[in-house]
Amino acid sequence: MEIKDAAVEKLKAVLRESGKTGVLRVFVTAGCCGPSIGMDLVEKPEPGDVEVSNKDFKIYVDKAAAPMVEGAVLDCDEQGDITMKNLPKPEGSCGDSCGGDCGCGH
Repeated sequence: MEIKDAAVEKLKAVLRESGKTGVLRVFVTAGCCGPSIGMDLVEKPEPGDVEVSNKDFKIYVDKAAAPMVEGAVLDCDEQGDITMKNLPKPEGSCGDSCGGDCGCGH
């Protein structure tokens, strides 16, 4: 998983503004097309999480999510929101039900 500098700066800003300490944790969650990737700020990693870092910023990835995000890129979009690109396409078909807003990569 690659972490772009823009994503690191955005995450640091979110932590500063919220007054929180912690890390970003990436995990598997249910989606309309099957498993999807979720992200949340947590105080500490869970046992078995894999550490990914960019310079001095660490992100923890649930071991079940690690194969799904192996070639992923954490970055910011044009609006400055955190995005994860290059996720594998889910097996099966979403059809038109999710309209691309479900986080399944379609």
